[in-house]
Amino acid sequence: MGALLMQSVRLCAFLAAMALMTLGSPGAAHEDHEELGAGPGPAKEQVDPENSRAQAASAHEGMAEMHEMATEAHDEAADRSRTFGERLISWLGRLHTVAIHFPIAMFVGALGVELIGLRRRDRTLQSAAHVMLAVGAAGAVGAAALGWFAGGFYLTDRNPVLMLHRWLGTAIAVAGLVLLYLSAADGRTPERRRPFYWILLAAMSLAIAVQGYIGGSFMHGGMDHLTF
Repeated sequence: MGALLMQSVRLCAFLAAMALMTLGSPGAAHEDHEELGAGPGPAKEQVDPENSRAQAASAHEGMAEMHEMATEAHDEAADRSRTFGERLISWLGRLHTVAIHFPIAMFVGALGVELIGLRRRDRTLQSAAHVMLAVGAAGAVGAAALGWFAGGFYLTDRNPVLMLHRWLGTAIAVAGLVLLYLSAADGRTPERRRPFYWILLAAMSLAIAVQGYIGGSFMHGGMDHLTF
């Protein structure tokens, strides 16, 4: 387990190093950061506090359409002017949507395997769940790192939905490593009860569902994208 944790740390350090090499240039940001409302600072126009929530919701609802239009517009115009490092940062950000699905399946699957083992009183299934958590934790760290490339390296965002998505995804990656540690510790003493492990695993599955809903709002037209 120590080797897996070290590999995850090295992956984060590697991705962070590549980001730092290009953060000094304007092109290091994702092409649609302005449209997403990424980063701190005031909006382009002053917003009436009474209407700020409505305007933020309206801006977020149009985010998916702006994302598609901006991507098409920038593909041809920006490629020639960007350096290799800037293009690499942009490319890594686009991989975020590819990388997120596998860790989701692993974490939710681990919960299912644990529940089956609990019902059957079969502790051997804990080993299967541990392997799934190991793969899921490694994938979650990678997906979260790619998400920072996609959204830009900001601690705060003008868009509250983006900020929630950013930090919830980061928390899920950290919680995945904690779950992996707890699973390994339980493997050494399988007879002890595991209340914190169960609470965190259930909370992780719920957080993944919320995160998926928020992420879908960026691609499908806003927070009401699941309206029937």
